[in-house]
Amino acid sequence: MCFSLNAQEVVNIKGQVVSATDGMAVPGVNIIIVNTTKGTTTDFDGNYQIQASKGDVLQFSYLGFGTKLITVGDQTTINVSLTEDASVLDEIVVIGYGTQKKSHTTGSISKVVNDDLGQIAVSRVDDALVGQVSGVNIQATDGEAGAAPTITIRGVGSMAGDSTPLVVVDGVIVDPDFLGSLNMNDVESFEILKDAASAAIYGSKGSNGIIMITMKSGLEGKTRITYSTYTGFKEARKSDAYGYTTQEWADQQMADNGEISIYTQAQLQTGTDRSWQDVFFNGGTITSHAMSFRGGNKNTKYSASLNYSDDEGVLLGDNYTKYGARLKLDNKINEKFSVGINLSPSFTERVRFAESVHNVARHQPWLPIYHDEYTLQMVNPEAFPVEAGDYVRQNHFTIFDFNGDGVFDEELFNIGNSTNQNPFARVTERNRMDKKFKMFGSFYGKYKITKGLRFTRTLSGSIQDTKRTDYMGTLAREQTTDAYMVETSQKEQYYIFDNFLNYDVSFGKHELGVTLGNSIETRDYFFSTIKGIGYENDIVQQISGATSIVDAETFGMEWQKRGISFISRLNYAYDDKYLMSLSMRRDGSSIFGSDFKYGNFAAASLGWNVAEENFLRDSNIISSLKLRASYGVTGNDRLNTGSVNPDAQGSTSVLSSENVLQDYYPHLSLLDLTSYVVDGTITTGYSPLNLANPELKWERLIEINPGIDFGFLNNKITGSVDWYQRKSDQLLLNNPMSSTTGFNSALVNLGEVKNEGFEFELRTRNINKRNFSWQSTVIATTNENTLVNFADSDGQITSIDPSRPAE
Repeated sequence: MCFSLNAQEVVNIKGQVVSATDGMAVPGVNIIIVNTTKGTTTDFDGNYQIQASKGDVLQFSYLGFGTKLITVGDQTTINVSLTEDASVLDEIVVIGYGTQKKSHTTGSISKVVNDDLGQIAVSRVDDALVGQVSGVNIQATDGEAGAAPTITIRGVGSMAGDSTPLVVVDGVIVDPDFLGSLNMNDVESFEILKDAASAAIYGSKGSNGIIMITMKSGLEGKTRITYSTYTGFKEARKSDAYGYTTQEWADQQMADNGEISIYTQAQLQTGTDRSWQDVFFNGGTITSHAMSFRGGNKNTKYSASLNYSDDEGVLLGDNYTKYGARLKLDNKINEKFSVGINLSPSFTERVRFAESVHNVARHQPWLPIYHDEYTLQMVNPEAFPVEAGDYVRQNHFTIFDFNGDGVFDEELFNIGNSTNQNPFARVTERNRMDKKFKMFGSFYGKYKITKGLRFTRTLSGSIQDTKRTDYMGTLAREQTTDAYMVETSQKEQYYIFDNFLNYDVSFGKHELGVTLGNSIETRDYFFSTIKGIGYENDIVQQISGATSIVDAETFGMEWQKRGISFISRLNYAYDDKYLMSLSMRRDGSSIFGSDFKYGNFAAASLGWNVAEENFLRDSNIISSLKLRASYGVTGNDRLNTGSVNPDAQGSTSVLSSENVLQDYYPHLSLLDLTSYVVDGTITTGYSPLNLANPELKWERLIEINPGIDFGFLNNKITGSVDWYQRKSDQLLLNNPMSSTTGFNSALVNLGEVKNEGFEFELRTRNINKRNFSWQSTVIATTNENTLVNFADSDGQITSIDPSRPAE
C-alpha cells in the first residue's frame, strides 16, 4: 500500500499593471484570488505583491478597463496590461433618483470629478467649485472664515423667493449650510443639473438648479487607509478706497486750495496715519487633516472617515474649526435584497468677526487705538478722565498745537466726522460665537423584483442644532450701559421618506428606463432668543450676568412645513443615437392654500448622438458629438420675505419672527402679540401681521435649452456649448397697497423675471505622463437678467437710508 501527500507551495507573486493604450502605470487596481477573500491593490507606480499558490486564479479589475483573469503557474513575476473597456468608459452621471450614461443624457449637466480638488486649501467644498463649471456663479460675499458663499445657477429667478440651488448629497436633500461640514477628500464627484429638464424631477426643489454630490463608497479588497493633510496662509486683498491716508488728504487740499484746513492739521498731530485695513486684515493659517478607511468584500463594502480643519481666516479674531466623521456601509444580503446606511455627523465652532468690515474699515486713519503719554496732551482731563492704555475716541481730541511752539494749548472741537466709538474696541470687546452640530444620513433597502425591476425604500434626513452667543462688552461702545448679551438657539429637523420603482431594460437596439415613485417630507423648526442688558463689567459673559431682560427681543417660536410628491420619468435610447427623456412631478406643499396646494412640473428633452452615425463612426478626429434640446417647467415654494440671516457678516443674531412666519404661512392671516393702553393701563392683545391671500400659488419657471456636447482626438478635448432662456413668472412679491387697509403691502403672484445667456466649457488633457500630467479647463458664461414685471412697484425706490444716500 502506498500513500502520498502533496502540499501546494505558496509563493510571492509580484509585478506591474499598466494600460495597454499608453503603457502608463495604473494605480489602485483591485487584485484578488478568485473564490477567496485574499487580495491587494497596486501602488502609485502600478506595482503589487501577493502570495498565491500554483493553480490560483488572479483577477485584475479597475474602473474603465476590462477585467483580466490569469492563472498562476511557475512564474513569480506577472506583469499585466489592461485594455480600456469602451462600455465602461461611457461615464455614468447622477441625474436624480437614478443614474444614466453620459452619452444618453439630454439635459444640461456638468460633471466635475474630484481628482485634484482635494488639494485646494479651502474650508468649504463649495469654494473649491469656483471656476469649475459654466453657469455657476459662486461669490464670496462675506470675508469671515467658514462663511458660506452666495451660489446661483443661471442667474436670480425670484424676488421674494429663495434663489439658492438645491443640494443633494448621496441622494439626501440637505440645507446648503451642510456644504460647510463636508470634507473634500470624501467627495467622489459633483454633478450640476442646470436646465429645467434635468431639474424638473425634483419639482419645486430644483427651480434654481441642483448641485448633486456623490461621496466615496467602499471598495472590494483589503482595507485602504488614506491620510491627507495641508496647511497654508491666507491674506486679504485690501481696497484702495479704504486706504486713503490723512497725509494724502492734506496733500490734495494743498494742491487744490493752497492750504490745509485746520481740522486736517489737527488730525495730522495725533501721530497715527494708517488704514484700518492694516489693523483688521491680519491674515491667518488654514490647516486640514483627514483619514479615510475603505474596503470590503463581494457582499459588504464600507467607507469611513474622520476629518479636522482649522481656518483662522483673514480678519482679526475670526476662526472656523470643523470636526467631521462619515460612515457609509452597503450590504448585499442575498441576490435580491440589499441594504445600506450612510451617516455624516459634524461639529463646527465659528468665532465671528464682530462687525461689518465696512463699518470699521471706513473709520478715520488718524485715530489711534490706545492713548499714550503723547495723545493725552490733546485731551482735556476734566472732560475726559482717561489714562494711558485706555481706548481712544474721536471726541477726546480737543487740544492742539497750531502755532508750532510745541505746547498743546489751542482748542478745536469735533475734528472727526463719525461716531465716537473706537472701531478696534467694537471688534475686540465683542464676542460672537456660533456652535453647530449637524448630521445628515439615510437608510435604504433595495429589492430586486425581477430582471431590471427593483424597488427602493429610503428614509433620509438631516438635523441641525445651533447655539449662538453675542456679547457686547462694556468697553466696546462709548457708554458702559450699551453692553448686552444675546443667546440664541435654533433647531431644525428634516425627514424624507421615499418609495421608488426603477425598471431598466434593453432589447435589440432599444434601451428603456422608467422611474415611478413618491416622496413624503416633514420639516420642523424651533427658534428662541433672549437678550439681557445692564452689565457693569465683563467678568460673567452669560445671560445670568444681566440685570434685566429686554422683553421685546426675547421670544421663542416653532413652525413647520409639510410636503408630498409623486414622481415619474421615462428615458429612451435607440441604437445609442436617438435619445428622449420625459418627466412629470406633482408636488404638494403646506405653504399654499387648499386651492393651489399642488403644482405640476413637466419636462421633455431630445438628443441625437451624431458621432454614432455611420458617416462619423470611424472618424479619427471627432470622438463624440451630441445635439440636444430641452424644455421644462419647475416651481418654487421657498420664500424669503426679509427674515434676517444670522449667518451673514455684521447681521444681528435675531430672526424677524414676522417675516419667518409669513414665509411659511403666507396664505393665512397671522396675529402678533402686542400691547395697547386702555384707561391708562397697558393691556396685552393681538394685531394682524399681514393680509390673508388664499389664492397665493407656486412660482413658475419655464426654460428652454438647446446645446451641443463634443469630444475630439479620442476625447482628449471635450466640451459643451449651451444657450438658455428661463422665464420666471407668478413670482411672489410684496405689492404696495393703500395704507387705509392697515398695511403698506401684501404678498401676491405678480412678478416676472427673465434670464438668458450662453455657456461654454472646454476641457483638455494636454499631457498624461507617469510623473507629470497637465489638464486645462476653460469656461465662459453670459447671463442677462431682466426684471420684466415688478407689479405696482415698477420704478419705485421703496426705502432709503437718509444718512447714506450714496449707498
